[in-house]
Amino acid sequence: MTLSETHPRCDDDTFRLTVYEAGHTITAYLLSQKIVMVRLLPRPPMTFAEKKFASNSWEGFMDILENRALELFGGQIAEQTICGNTTCCAGDVSRIDEITRILAGLSMEEEVDSEEIWFELEDRALEMFAPDYVREAILPVAQFLYEQEEADHMEVDGKAVTKIIEQYIPRPPEEKGGLLKMLNLA
Repeated sequence: MTLSETHPRCDDDTFRLTVYEAGHTITAYLLSQKIVMVRLLPRPPMTFAEKKFASNSWEGFMDILENRALELFGGQIAEQTICGNTTCCAGDVSRIDEITRILAGLSMEEEVDSEEIWFELEDRALEMFAPDYVREAILPVAQFLYEQEEADHMEVDGKAVTKIIEQYIPRPPEEKGGLLKMLNLA
């Protein structure tokens, strides 16, 4: 599917939401996060990072913020890829803006501003979804989530979703986010 084609089910709000959630989940997977569950609400999937900081440090906090922004971008990218536009969860723009402002405020570099961080994160998210095999995973994950929602399961086990993603996307190597270096906090 290309940006010029839209899926015929994009008029269905529930389908569009599951596409959006598929983008969040795929992004979390690409960030090497363990997906505990996916909530079929307009927010990123629940991950272990949301439960506690890995190291109780500023670096861990910055990683969580960076990952949250990337997940939000991932939902928008998936929706744009499958449906041709983003209408599902427009509140992501203000959430991403707030996250980038917090990251800029924590920066040790005076010349780094929130817009620079925004564009850095957006570029990283777009790079994550650039490979064909990543874009090809969106629809199967969305379809699975849609079927779960149709069966009245508002929370979906992360292991089941991860198994579907792994059919399309190899497990990425673990590496720290690039923003910590940019913000002179690494």
